Amino acid sequence: MPQTGATRYQKFLKSEKSKTKLKAKKDLPKGTNVTKTNFKVKKIVIKEQLKKHGESEALSTRKLNAKELLSRLNHFNTHSRRDALEGIKELITSHPDVLEQNLGKFILGVTPLLMNVEKVVQREAIKALHLILSNVTVEKIEPFFDIMSTYLRSAMTHIDNRIQEDSLMALDVLLVCTPQKVAKDFHKILPNFLDMISKLRVDSKPGRTLTVNLGSQITTVKWRVKVLHRLQDFLRKFVEYHNINDNGKPKETTAYYFDDTKINHYNLLNPNYISVCQLSCFSSINLQDVLQIDEMDKFKEYMETLMPLLFETWLEVCPNVLSSEKNIEAVVTEDAAVLLRHTLEVIDMLWKLVQHFDKKSPSSKIQSLFCQKYKQPFNQHFVNAFPFVTNVRSRQTKSDNSVFEDTITDPKLIAENLEICHLFIMLNPNVNIKSQNREISSVLNYIEKTFNQNTQDNISDVVINILHTIFSKEITSWTKTVSVMDALFRKIIWAYFNKDMPGSVKQKIFTLLCKIALNDKLGHFHRSDTYEKWLINLPDILLEDSITVQTVDIIHKFAACNTKTFNTVVKPKLLKIIMNLPTLTISDATNDVNSYHKLFSILYWVKNWDCESLNLLEQQLLNNVYKSDHGKYIFDTLRMKSGGIL
Repeated sequence: MPQTGATRYQKFLKSEKSKTKLKAKKDLPKGTNVTKTNFKVKKIVIKEQLKKHGESEALSTRKLNAKELLSRLNHFNTHSRRDALEGIKELITSHPDVLEQNLGKFILGVTPLLMNVEKVVQREAIKALHLILSNVTVEKIEPFFDIMSTYLRSAMTHIDNRIQEDSLMALDVLLVCTPQKVAKDFHKILPNFLDMISKLRVDSKPGRTLTVNLGSQITTVKWRVKVLHRLQDFLRKFVEYHNINDNGKPKETTAYYFDDTKINHYNLLNPNYISVCQLSCFSSINLQDVLQIDEMDKFKEYMETLMPLLFETWLEVCPNVLSSEKNIEAVVTEDAAVLLRHTLEVIDMLWKLVQHFDKKSPSSKIQSLFCQKYKQPFNQHFVNAFPFVTNVRSRQTKSDNSVFEDTITDPKLIAENLEICHLFIMLNPNVNIKSQNREISSVLNYIEKTFNQNTQDNISDVVINILHTIFSKEITSWTKTVSVMDALFRKIIWAYFNKDMPGSVKQKIFTLLCKIALNDKLGHFHRSDTYEKWLINLPDILLEDSITVQTVDIIHKFAACNTKTFNTVVKPKLLKIIMNLPTLTISDATNDVNSYHKLFSILYWVKNWDCESLNLLEQQLLNNVYKSDHGKYIFDTLRMKSGGIL
């Protein structure tokens, strides 16, 4: 039976009564519902905002001085920190004196932002640091470099992959602006490179194993390329810092010339030592914390850790070449080709350091140990699949061409393959001709083929550098007999007589051949018919329009050491040499008087002058064909000859 309206209403009342009752509204008493206006007002004054900037004070475009910008570097807001960094760059650019006064404060404020999680702030901090270091001398940075090095190493091993990647950009800045200081911290920074691509094994297996870059936006191969590229540059700066690759050349010094036509000013003291440097209590280096370490033992440790990692890195990307396909070129990807380049460069830098420490401490025999331990893995991983080629992808050129952008332009990888040849020769000084005949043939044939077909000067320089390594002062299995190097030796001499050969390459070949001529231990090469033909044409280099300082040095040394041979080949062409001598220039010695004097002193070693040549030289001196100092030097040189001609 349907419910009536009264029944529904009763149920509604019943439900309302069962609900929780709220207190009834009470009205305020009369007279209390009035707004009170008897409160007091007091001004809020911030004194710092009332300060007015001086008319001559350096300000950014937002009217902020250095102190205000430094305080905003610690602001919680990302945009405020970025704007502060941009303001600091503006001050440095427009007011260089501000940088001198606040150098320590700027470095202490900017450097911690290298570890900022915000990419925008981190990149701006790197740019600001680059601008700071580019506008001051290295001596003024020295008190603060320990701080920069500490933050750099912390960023390189940071748990966040993004900070690790950007730390390489900060390292680029330090390598460009302060290479000497980075090289000094070699033993502090190098272990961080190992941590970026590897991790320690478990206790039962000593050593390191490669890590996979899972949490990053770039592939593992590209990440290793970035790290190895920086490691290569880092090792190169260390090599340059210790003058390891100077090949016995004297260290260049700045020469000051006295000009008698004006007043000359010379500093008695280094300006950097008498200038004021603002330091804080946190910026100076504590000399008590500097630990004395054994460089040899530490380098051995790094070498034994790094070399297996390099082999493993290449093993993961190299193609699997069957024994039946060893004579075929191995095709690798472009990323693998870039990795190959930097892996070989790192091994080459390690080899130079091995040679350095072997000369420094011969008793360690580190060079022979290095060859014995790593020649077999190198042959297995690099030489067996040699030579390598790749397919170069076509790409659009980027607007921001980075110096550290890794690209492959040569699909034949000639430079990389020649580096493999070079390292194979250096790691195998006592090569076994019978058991390693295939490797020797492939390496020498590739060098010969490249030198014949190449038209680029840089590739020719690499080939000649390899030949300098082979024909070194010490006799190895490569030069013990003529049989191994005879074909390549002949090719080099015939290339010297090639009229299409560039003059610069020709002079480098001349230097190499003179080096062989001056080495008595290579006498079995002197009996070659091609060598004798070159020896007859040796004076032709003095008939060129220009020569290099290195060529002058080698000719002078040849004339002094092999006087008899020198006179034999020079006498028939002495007249032509005298005729060309006034116009002969030294291309890389614009203001080097000593090189010209060394060139003219070659005349001292000429015996029994013929009348025609002597009369021509005398006529040239009388007619002032030479410069005043050159002519005087030639006259004094000939007058000094015992039993002279004058």
